[in-house]
Amino acid sequence: MAKRRKKHRLRNFFLFLAALLVCWYWSTFTLTVNQVTVRNSKVRESIKIVQITDLHGSLFGKENGLLLQKIREQEPDFIAVTGDMYTHGDDAGQARAVALLRALAVDFPVYYVNGEHDNSETFHNALQNAGVRYLDYETEDLEIRGTPVTLYGITNVYYSPTFNLKNAFTLDESRLNILLAHSENMEDFADFGLDLVLCGDTHGGQVRLPYAGALVNNGIWLPELKGRIYTKGLYAKDDTQLFISSGLGNYPVPLRFLNRPEIAVLTIIPE
Repeated sequence: MAKRRKKHRLRNFFLFLAALLVCWYWSTFTLTVNQVTVRNSKVRESIKIVQITDLHGSLFGKENGLLLQKIREQEPDFIAVTGDMYTHGDDAGQARAVALLRALAVDFPVYYVNGEHDNSETFHNALQNAGVRYLDYETEDLEIRGTPVTLYGITNVYYSPTFNLKNAFTLDESRLNILLAHSENMEDFADFGLDLVLCGDTHGGQVRLPYAGALVNNGIWLPELKGRIYTKGLYAKDDTQLFISSGLGNYPVPLRFLNRPEIAVLTIIPE
C-alpha cells in the first residue's frame, strides 16, 4: 500500500511538472493578437495601427515567419515600433530585428523609436536603409481616409525633471496627434495635449498575478497595488489616451505568466 501511494505521488508530481512546463511555454513563447478599440472625435473613418515592441531578438517561427504573417493579416494603415527590438550586445538579435522590419516596410509604412537596448546608430542606419522611418524628435504628417494625423517620435531612454514636449514640438489640436515613445510619462504627455500615446518598455511586468497585476516592474514589486498603474493596457488622463503594450520578447529571463507575447492592434474609431 505504501509503495502504491509513493507511485501515485510521483505520478502526480510529474503531471504537475508537465503542466507547469506547458504553461510556461504557452505564456512565454506563443503569440496573441490584442485587439484594442480607441475612440476619438477627430477620426472620420476608422484607423488601424499595429504596434510591436520589445522583441529583444526573439523568433516566432522560422525567420519570424509566424510574426510576419499575423501582422500582415491585420492590414494596418501603419506600423508603430516602440523600441528594444533586440537586447544590447546581441548581434544575432539585431540582425533578426532588421530583417523583420525590412520585410514589414515592403508592405506598410513603418515608424520606429528606440529603447535603451537598441539605441545604436548602426541599427538606426540599417532601418532607414530598409525603408523604416526613424522618428528622433521628428514628426510625420499623414492623411488617412480624410483624417489628418501627426505622428511624433521621441527617443528618451529616461525622463529628466525638465522634460517638456512643449520645448520640442508645437501641437495642432485640429489634427489627430499620436506619439511613439518607448516608456511612459503620462503626466507630461497629457499636459502636452496628445490624443494617443503608444509605449512599451514594461513587458506588462512579464509575470502577472490575478487581481494584483504585474509582479514586478522597474524594480518595484507589485507596482499596481502601490499606485504605479501604467504597466499594461489602455489608460486615460484628461483627453490623452495611453496604450502600453506588453511586447513580444523577454528580458532579463525568458519567463511570462498570464501575459503572452502580443501584437497590439489599435483601431481608432469615431467617438
